[in-house]
Amino acid sequence: MPEVEHRSLEERWRERVEDAKLRVILARNWLNEVHRDLPSPDIPAADGDFALQRAVRAENDALREYNRLLRIFTDLVVDGIIPDEPD
Repeated sequence: MPEVEHRSLEERWRERVEDAKLRVILARNWLNEVHRDLPSPDIPAADGDFALQRAVRAENDALREYNRLLRIFTDLVVDGIIPDEPD
């Protein structure tokens, strides 16, 4: 692959990694908000538990995707492995 194309590919994957990182930050902020609101008498226990489960799942999903993209990006930059999936 020509150097210019390779750099362009790296940049596109770098952007995907950065987007995924922002999703992790947003999910973590949401989880922190749910934690702050949980000991509230205004929120029924079942609703609080459900909100916590959703926030934890969102953070785990965001982290999983971030790690997946980071592995692909690292393979591309360090080892020159071209990803099989579309960028």
